Amino acid sequence: MASAKPMMADSMDIELSQDTARTGVSLQAVPDCASAKNPVDLVHLSRQSLGDRSLENEILQLFHSQSTLYLDRLENAKTADERKFASHTLVGSARGLGAWKVAAEAEIAEKKCAKPCDISALRAAVREANYYIENLLSDN
Repeated sequence: MASAKPMMADSMDIELSQDTARTGVSLQAVPDCASAKNPVDLVHLSRQSLGDRSLENEILQLFHSQSTLYLDRLENAKTADERKFASHTLVGSARGLGAWKVAAEAEIAEKKCAKPCDISALRAAVREANYYIENLLSDN
C-alpha cells in the first residue's frame, strides 16, 4: 500500500509560501482537499473522531476555549520555554482538528519567538477558526 504524500492546498499555497519567505521557517504541508481550505478541515476532524458528531462538537468547543487561553499565555510569557510550550500546544491542537492555518502560524511562533514576537497573524488565524467554529456549533 502506497502512503499518501500531503500536498499544499491551492488556496493556502501562496499564503504558506509567503510565510516561509517571511520567516525562513518551512511549514508542514496541508492536505490537498477542498475541506482543507476552510478554517477547520471537517473531513480531517471527522476522521480523527471516527465520525462521532458529539465528539467532534466537544473537540471544537475545547479548541475554541483553549486556543484563546494559549494565545494569551504566549503573549504574556516571560521565558522562551513558556512561549515554546504555548505555541507548541497550539500547533498540536490545531493539527488535531485540521485548523491548518492556525497550525502553520503557531509553528512559526514556536520556531521564531524565543523572545517576545509579533503573533498578530496567529491571533488572526485563531480568530478566523473560532468564528468558523461558532457558526458550526450554532447550527447544531
